[in-house]
Amino acid sequence: MAPGDLVRLSVYGIARDYNKKITMSDPYQIGVITKALLGSAVLYPYRVHWLKTSTGERSGMFLVNSHSRRELKYAV
Repeated sequence: MAPGDLVRLSVYGIARDYNKKITMSDPYQIGVITKALLGSAVLYPYRVHWLKTSTGERSGMFLVNSHSRRELKYAV
């Protein structure tokens, strides 16, 4: 995965309580990877801009989170 890739939460990512703000609005929403800190000891190297807020409304303000590779899958 690299910056610019479209992603969704994986089954594991949806199940995690850490991602409740994302899953409350739409667990299958799409996000864009903005940064990947690969090659370092970072536990959550992927920064993602999610396209919906926790209230389920689209807005100019995006919800930003860090994720592990296991939490994400490519949006097809």
